[in-house]
Amino acid sequence: MAGSPNIPAFRDARSSQPWLIRALNGAGRVLPRPKPIEADAIWAAARKGNLAEFEPTAEAQAALSALTESLAANVSLTPIGRFSAMDDTVRMAKTHLRIHRAYEDDPEIAATPLPATVFIIGWPRTGTTFLHQLLASDPANRTIPYWESFDPVPPAPGVTDTRIARLDKMLGQLRSLAPNYDAIHPMTAESPEECVALFMNEFRTMQFDFQYRVPEYAKWLLSQDAGIAYDLYRQQLQLIQHARPSGERFLLKDPAHLLHLETIVERFPEAKFIFTHRDPAEAISSICSLVAYTRALFTNDVDPHAIGAELLNGYWPEALERSRKVRAMLPEGRAIDVRHPDLRTDPIGTAEKIYGALGLDFSESARGGIVNNLEARKQATSGKHHHSLEGFGLTRDEVRERLAGYCEEVNV
Repeated sequence: MAGSPNIPAFRDARSSQPWLIRALNGAGRVLPRPKPIEADAIWAAARKGNLAEFEPTAEAQAALSALTESLAANVSLTPIGRFSAMDDTVRMAKTHLRIHRAYEDDPEIAATPLPATVFIIGWPRTGTTFLHQLLASDPANRTIPYWESFDPVPPAPGVTDTRIARLDKMLGQLRSLAPNYDAIHPMTAESPEECVALFMNEFRTMQFDFQYRVPEYAKWLLSQDAGIAYDLYRQQLQLIQHARPSGERFLLKDPAHLLHLETIVERFPEAKFIFTHRDPAEAISSICSLVAYTRALFTNDVDPHAIGAELLNGYWPEALERSRKVRAMLPEGRAIDVRHPDLRTDPIGTAEKIYGALGLDFSESARGGIVNNLEARKQATSGKHHHSLEGFGLTRDEVRERLAGYCEEVNV
């Protein structure tokens, strides 16, 4: 994003926070000690007004209970962090109720066929966002802009659609509190965004562990049938497609898809896949920094060395290794591997190879859109994101040894 500032290597939560957050947290500490964030209170707040007659699904209730219990057990939220967490979860709970109300109001949504689907699969910080936005320049590729994943429920006929304006306001508030964050992960209401918000509407995504550190919730989620989350995800895709059909195919991405690749192949049997790859010693350093800066928005208890150990020894490396077994079973024409250096040095050539491998038409519209996207990027300036493995208690040799088989297989 133009004008994004440089972001320094993470040291600790307080030094990463702008003065406004520190001031507001300081003022908040003189208030009475708040009650823990509890699932019942969230649902009660969400059901006020015209949603009073709607009950959350059993699956959403179980997921939110697991999340809030783990949040209470592990995270000492700052005043701003507590306000944000409560506000976010109430909003998601409302959206959950509105999604299921939309299905009750319009039975045709459930019969909406989904177009062909292409998933971008890879660790965070492996070029997935760059590739997603690049390929979104092809009019044939239907991506989900942030405003649509943030709130997939369209307004009633005749009612002004305020979703873009509401999200713009929220992102503006985030920038006022954390102006450096765009240097790590730029976000605008109308840019193509990950699928993560759709899973957050059902409280079933590792994004919550990413931003809060909720190990019991993460363990609970991994023990669940991922088909539950993906069936609910598919319902939201149908709602989005029913309300605003466009393009020839969905182009979808979310790093957490890597954790449930077997389920995606089962639930989307005709889907095609683009696997992104980067030297894990480079990727995990950037992931650690993103996790640290994200958690520091909510709590002062952020230990960078603990984050390094958590990520290297947790579920992300296992998911990456398991994904190679799934990749090996996909027939020719359904998948392609893309190395981060190739994508960066030759984005147009890489895009052409992707289309060829997946049997897609690399039309003049596709090429022209991608060229225009790259030209626009040249005109923009972005901040530098500084990070290092050593800052998170890791070494390059340690990371590469943990993922030696992967590094050798994909030549990174």
